[in-house]
Amino acid sequence: MGEEVGEVVFVRRASGLVREVGPFTALSIVLCHVIGGGINKFSVTASVAYPGANVPVAFIVAGIPTILLGIVIALMAIAMPRAGGDYIYITRVLDPTIGFLASWAFWYTEAVSYGIIAYADVEFWGLSLWIAGVALKNPALISTGLVWMNEAWAKAVGGAVLVTIFLIIGLLGLRLYATIMNILLIIPAIGSLFMIAAFASGMGAAQAMWEEVFGAGTWDAVFRIARNYGWSEKVYGMGASWTATMQATVPATWAYIGFTATAFVGSEVREPSKSFMVGIALGSTIIAAYYIFISWAVYAAYGNFVSAYTYLTSQSSPLYSDPAKWAAAQADLKAALGMDPPVSILPLYAAILFHRMPWAAFICAITGAMWLMNDIPAFLLVCSRTVFAWAFDRFFPEFFAAVNRYHSPWVAVIFTSIVGYISVLGSYWNIEALLVDTTVLAIFRYLFVALTGMMFPFRRPDIYEKGLKLEIAGLPLITILGWIAFTWWTYIFWFTSTTLEAVGILVYMIWEGLGMLIFAGYYIYNIRRGIDVSTIYREIPPA
Repeated sequence: MGEEVGEVVFVRRASGLVREVGPFTALSIVLCHVIGGGINKFSVTASVAYPGANVPVAFIVAGIPTILLGIVIALMAIAMPRAGGDYIYITRVLDPTIGFLASWAFWYTEAVSYGIIAYADVEFWGLSLWIAGVALKNPALISTGLVWMNEAWAKAVGGAVLVTIFLIIGLLGLRLYATIMNILLIIPAIGSLFMIAAFASGMGAAQAMWEEVFGAGTWDAVFRIARNYGWSEKVYGMGASWTATMQATVPATWAYIGFTATAFVGSEVREPSKSFMVGIALGSTIIAAYYIFISWAVYAAYGNFVSAYTYLTSQSSPLYSDPAKWAAAQADLKAALGMDPPVSILPLYAAILFHRMPWAAFICAITGAMWLMNDIPAFLLVCSRTVFAWAFDRFFPEFFAAVNRYHSPWVAVIFTSIVGYISVLGSYWNIEALLVDTTVLAIFRYLFVALTGMMFPFRRPDIYEKGLKLEIAGLPLITILGWIAFTWWTYIFWFTSTTLEAVGILVYMIWEGLGMLIFAGYYIYNIRRGIDVSTIYREIPPA
């Protein structure tokens, strides 16, 4: 692209962003973004939210198209390494209107999830304090971890604090940000190895370990209390319903959201061919393998006990909609365990199996908290760079493309954080509804990304030739994988849509309508001030 095009069409001749992201950080951004609440919380609560679901199979069903689409996006990112990720790919290959609409939908997904993660992370830290309290025989730590840090207001305050911390770091540039993210990856990655070891060593010993912690007979007591309040293996036993298994792809898909995160910082990536393949293609494969194994391992070790205990302790349970029954069930469970029942999350079950080694149990507990916390900086990167890309193309207020002396798109970072605060507040009221809504919007965007990859070599051969060309029998690999991913995600999309409620659909209508109003408004505005809009979406933005 000539300088004259950049000067006339885009906000300025250079993005102002600096290439600070190498292969390891590219992988770190993806792993940090993805691994968190989806696997550590919803892998167990899905057994109650979707009665009869085979949760590991749900992670397989969502994982395969994730890997395929990860390869597709990695190949497009190599050819178009620019901030904004698939917003750039779809608008330059498929259609500008569709590209903005899909990006607008996904930005809502990311921004809302940003607050959800910050809010939910507090209860994971609460579990860590509980385990430390049990090991140190400290009632104050046990009470703080199980009671205070599980209060909705405490999670809201803690979530707001986390958003603020990463807002400040985000304003100081990607070099510092990347260093912190790399550290936040290494610590929980080691912890995940401990969790794998816990489940592998605990096969057949879960009941004994549970009763060593909570007392003899408490395993059977959990089943008895659950049955007294409506739980049964016939309805909630794993694998009883294929429809429920497919519906469980809602939290499974949500757990995979972010496998394309590195693409959004494309203008800041060094060695694109290597970094994108490592970060996105390899990263999505690692995540799927981990998710499938760890979700299988917890049920292999504990069986339907996971479902029974979750039925009594999770807001996903039908009991939660009946305050009287919920309070009674909580009271009965507390009496049986001799303490306030810990929240049902994956690290709890790993920590129980390692309870004879308190230090190892504590590592398992903080692993969940760390994986959830390190989502937050990655979400901020994706959201802020998306807003930056819109503004750089002149389809959002241009001051959002401003970059400070640390090469951070500071206005976009602050704007994203404000939405994060709002999302934390929304989580205080109804976190499960927010989860379902964001998942449908994410899959909506996946469909258009897959279509873009399928048509990329034929719609924009001039750009395709600059990237990594991989072919099978003369047919571009990206076309083959794009078609499979599109077909597969279409199947999941319709199942996911059946979980929507009227309020969620109304939110979609308003949000997407607003997005199209903004796009149309800027389209008209740019034409009237003499900017060639067709050129904007024909050219790749300057780096």
